[in-house]
Amino acid sequence: MEKKKIISGALVLVSFLLLLSSSLAYAELTPPLPGAPNYINIDVEEAHEMLEKNPDRIILLDVRTEGEYAAEHIPWAINIPKNVLENRLDELDNSKTIIVYCKSGGRSRAASETLAQHDFSVYNMLGGINAWKEKFATSTATPTPIEVPTGTPSPAVSPTPEEEKPVPGFEVTFALAAISLIAWCLLRKR
Repeated sequence: MEKKKIISGALVLVSFLLLLSSSLAYAELTPPLPGAPNYINIDVEEAHEMLEKNPDRIILLDVRTEGEYAAEHIPWAINIPKNVLENRLDELDNSKTIIVYCKSGGRSRAASETLAQHDFSVYNMLGGINAWKEKFATSTATPTPIEVPTGTPSPAVSPTPEEEKPVPGFEVTFALAAISLIAWCLLRKR
């Protein structure tokens, strides 16, 4: 009888730990609380990987001044200075993911908050162009602006395709199924 209580207690503990870990994983997928930043900070390696993996789904946005952009920028980046960003939001495709950068990260953080408030999918590149040029090439030639018809992939970059995103709640469902199975086994033995 004592052995059954120990086994039952261990099963309940394991079930609780499964449920707790699933809840924590699910919490990462839930939307942020009001007032919390709703953009994701990424390092330059992650930004570079995203740009290489899905260049037609991402907009690389430089929010520095036009002079800073002309002096040096990341290839394929478009320039909309932070101080005029809110007036030029209509120039950005909200179906794409936006990676925002500046010189070192301050202006891009503020620009990311602005974009996120207008329902853009936003990644803030930490360290800005200063961190980028330590690992990757930059350009000093200002690209010629091109007109891209709506619906045509742009040379700029966006979010991970829907099929690659995890299914929200799967972990919780799995944990609940495991708990139900354990409870059923315990009741069946009694």
